[in-house]
Amino acid sequence: MAEILTTKLKNDVTRQFYADILAGSYYFMISSTVTGELNRLAAVNSLQSKNTFSEGILFGKQVFPADVKFMIKYYPWQKDALYTQYDDLTSLEDKNFYSVVGPTNNDSGDYRVYKCLSNNNDAVSTVPPNYNPETENQIYRMPDGYVWKFMYYLTEQQFEAYNATGYIPLLGLFDINPDLAQDANNVITGSEVSDIYVTNYIDNAGYPTLDLGIINGNANDNTLLLRSSELSVINNYYSGMTIYCNTPSNVAHTYVIDTYTWDSSADRGTVKVIGDPVADAIIINSTFKILPTVEIIGDGTGAVAIPRVVNGRITNIELLETGKNYNSITATVLDTPFDFDPDETASTDVRAALRPILSPVGGHNFNLIDEMQCTHVLLYSYITETDNNKIGKTNSYSCIGLVKSPVFTEAANGDVTSPDVFDNRIQIITDGYLSLEVDGIVIQQDVNLNTTFSARVHEIDESSNSVFLCNYMGPQVNSANNDLALDYTKDLVNSTGQLIPINTPVANNVIESRYTQRSGTVYFMEDFFPLIREESSREEYKLVLEF
Repeated sequence: MAEILTTKLKNDVTRQFYADILAGSYYFMISSTVTGELNRLAAVNSLQSKNTFSEGILFGKQVFPADVKFMIKYYPWQKDALYTQYDDLTSLEDKNFYSVVGPTNNDSGDYRVYKCLSNNNDAVSTVPPNYNPETENQIYRMPDGYVWKFMYYLTEQQFEAYNATGYIPLLGLFDINPDLAQDANNVITGSEVSDIYVTNYIDNAGYPTLDLGIINGNANDNTLLLRSSELSVINNYYSGMTIYCNTPSNVAHTYVIDTYTWDSSADRGTVKVIGDPVADAIIINSTFKILPTVEIIGDGTGAVAIPRVVNGRITNIELLETGKNYNSITATVLDTPFDFDPDETASTDVRAALRPILSPVGGHNFNLIDEMQCTHVLLYSYITETDNNKIGKTNSYSCIGLVKSPVFTEAANGDVTSPDVFDNRIQIITDGYLSLEVDGIVIQQDVNLNTTFSARVHEIDESSNSVFLCNYMGPQVNSANNDLALDYTKDLVNSTGQLIPINTPVANNVIESRYTQRSGTVYFMEDFFPLIREESSREEYKLVLEF
């Protein structure tokens, strides 16, 4: 018994998380979780691991809404690669049903994303689509038989900024949650026809056609005079078939033929059609061809298609109009009245079998997140030179995390807004800084020599007589009205037992972080080999989350 967790659910969860980021407050937080020179603690999905991460936070950088992107997998176009064509019958999850044509393969100098509507019966792609703003419906039929639908593009700058290993962002103007009833006069209730697949394109046979003729005149609104050396002399030979007319200005129309008669004296044929060719400007010298009729039946409207016939075999179906609001549909090639009888015992004629393929609801490129199987979100941030001057630019760190809704206290100048970047170390100004060493441990003790506060020296700044402490959130009880165990009235004690007094007045010589310790919810953690920070450090953080 199959149990399916639909991609739609994953898409909607991705949307909800994206909306939560935009409405809330998220920070990349950097933590020092090293227990030895090269001995880092592995991040684990456990309460203890999250607590350890929180207790080692060194600094944080806010994630801004403009740097949050929906992401899809990156499938660059490659010559001789086989791409998966869109199909409403199969799951496209983790399939290369689109390709990204980069600057080396296009004339636009950017990255263009194209969805594969047809792969020419599982052939390889040899010619990349090349964007043309005048292309109708932005559907590209290529010489190699592939059919591509243009979806959106990335500039080179956008690609370089936001691509992550194996992923690229969804960009451009698109609705995150498109409204099916946005146009009250055109409420969307279903799909367009994406393609009509000939399931026996090799085996069908015997279909009569007329490949080329000239319109010789119009007798009345629904009658056309035809001239061609290939016209049949049998009356009603083409009844029920489709005549495809193309005007000198290259405007095409199709009509189903009602009756056909042959005039031997004028050496031409006459057809009465269902429709109004005069109103459609089908004039003398328009060209025509006659083909078997593709009948489309469904709960939508407007789809029109013709077959492509090669030596009596229907190789594929060309959609002239995709229609709209289909949920249930069938397509059939109607038998021609003459020279096609697959039911006869000795006949070699074989009917073509068709399978219509419906687009996503609303058509291709209506709901980009659902269509592109988007189940990933990028959170991007970076440390600038200005940021680097506000945080520790020495020592190392070995873990990064994503924290939602951290709490910050009011700044000394009365600012209550959350900071873009914050230093979570405690700065203590003391003339005894020479008695301390980087990565050494300092403590405070009560009268019974019990440890009441413990921290690691992260940095010593001789220019300001300052030491910066980290990893100070241990098992000790916090001091009154504070989220720290640090007691301003006690001296620090180094590893040899030497007392290190805080300069007075103490209140002016201890600078705590605005971050309320352990506040916020840890959503993500990753440990790595310790990274050394320097004066010139400029980190860039890209986190791609999958739902």
